[in-house]
Amino acid sequence: MLSACACLAPVSAQNAALKYKPETMAFLTQGTELLRQNKLKAAREKFEKVVALEPGIPDGYNNLGLTYAYDGQLDKAVANYRRALDIEPLYATALNNLAVVLYAQGKAEEALYYWRLCLKVTPGSLPELNYHIANALRDTGNKVEARKHYQEALKGNTAAGRAAALSGLAALDLSEGKLDDAFKHISQSIKLNGDSSFAYYHLGLIQEKRGHVDKAIAAFKNSLKYEESEAYIKETKERIARLSGQSGTTTNAVQPNLAQPNAIADAIKKKSWAEAVALIEAKKASGQNTEDPVLENNLGLCLANLNQLNKAVECYRKAIMLKKEAFPEAQFNLGMALRKGGDTLASEAAFRKAIDDSAQLKKTNPLAQNMLAITLRERGDYPGADRAFRRAIMQSGGDLPVAHYNLAVLLERVDRTREAVQEYKTYLKLAPKGKNAQLARGRLRKLGVAL
Repeated sequence: MLSACACLAPVSAQNAALKYKPETMAFLTQGTELLRQNKLKAAREKFEKVVALEPGIPDGYNNLGLTYAYDGQLDKAVANYRRALDIEPLYATALNNLAVVLYAQGKAEEALYYWRLCLKVTPGSLPELNYHIANALRDTGNKVEARKHYQEALKGNTAAGRAAALSGLAALDLSEGKLDDAFKHISQSIKLNGDSSFAYYHLGLIQEKRGHVDKAIAAFKNSLKYEESEAYIKETKERIARLSGQSGTTTNAVQPNLAQPNAIADAIKKKSWAEAVALIEAKKASGQNTEDPVLENNLGLCLANLNQLNKAVECYRKAIMLKKEAFPEAQFNLGMALRKGGDTLASEAAFRKAIDDSAQLKKTNPLAQNMLAITLRERGDYPGADRAFRRAIMQSGGDLPVAHYNLAVLLERVDRTREAVQEYKTYLKLAPKGKNAQLARGRLRKLGVAL
C-alpha cells in the first residue's frame, strides 16, 4: 500500500459528466464507487473500459493509476498518470497524484517539479500543496524555501493540515539545532492532532537532543501507538532500547566509540565497502554521531558502491538534511546514485544543486558540470551540454581530461567534426592511457586523422 494515499484524488463521474458519453460515464461511476470500497481489481476493470471507450480523455487514466497506486504497483501508477498528462499537460489532479507516487518512490526532485506545476493551476488547494512542496524541498536540502512553504501551509483551514505543517517546521528546526523552536512547533502540532506518529517521533528526537531521556522514551512509545510502517516501528523500538539503558539520567550517557574515524577512512580508501559499512553502522549503533552528515554521506557512498542504490539515496538525502550549510559533495553523490538507478531527471536536479552549493561556498565544481553535461547530452539539449562541458574544462584547469572526450562526442553529434578532432587530440595529450584512450583513437581514425 502507498503510505501517501490520502493525498491521491480520483475524478468522479459528476465532475466528468459534461465530457463523457453516457456509457462511459456509467463505467466511471461504477469504478469510482468500487475504488472507494477498496475493490481495486474490480475498479480497474471499469476504468479500463473507460479508456477503451474514450482514450482521448485523461480522467480514466488518472483513476486507473489510482488502482495501481493503492495496490502498491507504483510504476504502473506512474505510467497511467503520465498517460493522462500526455493528453492534458496541466491536468491538476494527475499532476498531484503523479507527484505523490514519485515522492513515495524517493524521487523528491521530480515530485517537486510536478507539485510546483500543480500549485500554479490549482490556487484552491494552496495549503496542502504548499505542505507537499515543503516536504520535498526539505528532503532535497532547500531548508530556507521549505520553511516558507510550511508557513504558507499553516494558513489552511483544517487542524490536521496545520498540525502537519507545524511538524514539518519542527523537523527543520531540529535539523538546524534550534531545539526550543522545534519543541514549540511540535507541541503545537500535537495539540492540534494528537495521533500523529511523525509528531511524537520528532518530539522524541527533540527530547533526546535536550538530554531528557525519560521524556524521549515516552514520546517514542507514543509514536509506536500510531505508526503503521514496519521499518519505522523497528527503528523506533531500537531507539527506545538504546535509550532505556540511560533512563533516569538528565543527559545521554557517553557510549564507546566502536568505529574510529581513521578506520572508516582507511576502509573507504581501500574500497573495502562492506567493511566500511560495518564500521559506520557500529559507530552509529554506539549512540555517537547518529546525526553526522559526513558520516551519512560516507555511508551512502559505500552503499552505492555495493549497488544498494535506494539505501544510498536515503543516506545522501539525510546527509543533506542534517547539514546546516551547502553540501555539494552529498548532492553530487546523490546525483550519481539517482543516475545509476535510471532517474535522470532527478539526477540532473541534484547535479545542478551541487553546482549551486559549490558557488555558495565560493568554489567551482567541474565534476558536477561534467555530469550535468552528460545528462543534458542524453536528453538532446546539445547547447546546454556544450556549455556545461566547457565550464567543466575551464574550471578543472586540465585536471579533468574526460570532459574533453565527452565534449568531442557531443561535437560529432552536431557535425562539428573539426572541433571534435581537436578535443579528442587534447584528451589523448592529457590522458594517453586514459579509460577512453582507445575509443578516442578509434574515433580519430574514422574521422580520417592519421595517428
